[in-house]
Amino acid sequence: MAEKKIISISKEELLFLRKAILKTFDRAIDSPGDKSGYESLANDITERLSVEPQQQKHSVGLLHKLMHDEGHNRDFLDACYRYISGNEYDREQYLKQNTLVETENAPLLAPPKTKDIEVWKQRFVVSLVLLGLMGISVSFYFFQRYLAERQQQVNWNMTTAWSENSTIQTFFLEKFVKEVEKQTNGRLVIHIFPDFQFPNSNGHHKTKDEVRKALSAGEVDILHSGPYTDFDETPEALLFSTLPFGKNYQEMIVWLRQPEIRNTLENLYKKEGILTFSAGHTGPQYGGWYREMPSDTNFFNKKTVRFAGFAGYLLNHNNVGARNKPMFQYQYASLMEQIHYDALEWLNPEEDIKMSLHLKGFRYYDRSHWNEPNSMFLFYINQAAINSLPDELKQQLLDVIQKMSEERIFKIDSENHQLAENTIENTIVPSCNCTIKIFDMQQDCPQTYYFLRRHNQQLLDAFFMKNPQLKTLYEDYQSMPQSQN
Repeated sequence: MAEKKIISISKEELLFLRKAILKTFDRAIDSPGDKSGYESLANDITERLSVEPQQQKHSVGLLHKLMHDEGHNRDFLDACYRYISGNEYDREQYLKQNTLVETENAPLLAPPKTKDIEVWKQRFVVSLVLLGLMGISVSFYFFQRYLAERQQQVNWNMTTAWSENSTIQTFFLEKFVKEVEKQTNGRLVIHIFPDFQFPNSNGHHKTKDEVRKALSAGEVDILHSGPYTDFDETPEALLFSTLPFGKNYQEMIVWLRQPEIRNTLENLYKKEGILTFSAGHTGPQYGGWYREMPSDTNFFNKKTVRFAGFAGYLLNHNNVGARNKPMFQYQYASLMEQIHYDALEWLNPEEDIKMSLHLKGFRYYDRSHWNEPNSMFLFYINQAAINSLPDELKQQLLDVIQKMSEERIFKIDSENHQLAENTIENTIVPSCNCTIKIFDMQQDCPQTYYFLRRHNQQLLDAFFMKNPQLKTLYEDYQSMPQSQN
């Protein structure tokens, strides 16, 4: 039986051996007093190090001392070193190589990096790599989503109050649609359905009420029209379309630039889930076509007329006495056949000639603009549709709307204007075998002009007394400088 030899061991060497044994046998002792744990580990050591059983006579106690005390069995330690150093027997040389003992050229250092440290280092590096890969994967995922969102095309349907060959449609709305597609890089595409139609209407025209309900329900996304007839249900709309003897184009632009006024405009129909934005201006419109000269204040009594907006409301009032028969553009052909209009207004000489109004038997054409010194149109947009757009896309759409909100749709072209008036003045009216006369109601029929102006103001005062919530808005409208139309 081998003699038990007690040798001294440095603290650094003890730590090194402790880590080496635990690393080699992957075993931890629950507590210093856990005898069964020491015995189990001692048996593993005996088997793995090929140490003779008689050499391990004191292995349990030795292992305890190795882990906790200063006394050590030489045979057992030599077996440990032999295993750790690859069967190298020179313990002193092994210790010097691993700088565990102090020599002349190698002072005593902390234990060298062991496999345990290297493994943890490797694990740390692997963890960093995995975290990096995860970060790249997450970034790539969100980048892919961002690209998909940017590349996804949104299609909107827009219905309008205008025929497909009208200037409003061809000049303004087609330009608007192209500008939206350009600014959004093709991500928002708007399809136009003229004359109050939309995809599921099978080519049939709808009433304005039906279109508004479809817009509120999301069947269409956007409508271009004017709030001419909306003031009965939405009184605020009256100031955002046109008023007889009211603001002209330039004055309206100045008034609308006030933030609180724009906010009121945007929320006119919010209770219906619709947002509204300024969408172009007509400028002054002509005062209409007449079969007879409106030279006296009783002229409109019992006459059948077509005037849009508040002007139609004024003429239809008891004090004036006309019968106003509204008409949208898609109804023009049929209603002109069914109804004998004594007076009728539309837009301006160029547009009226397109409608062949100069060939309908009217003898007089009013170039004054008492009825519509400027008419403003609106984009009605389904609130859920615009809010569902990605933020960038929504802002691009609003930027285009803002850019076009002040645009004058019917630009002043004096040459074309004069050519149109020349055509009108040279048109023969069959009923009298005479040419059409262009006149100005304010200059040529002042009694009728100021009669209408006085009653218009009375009706406005009564309207805003009936709707006191509009008092501040109306006062603001009146307070801005205004020309005398």
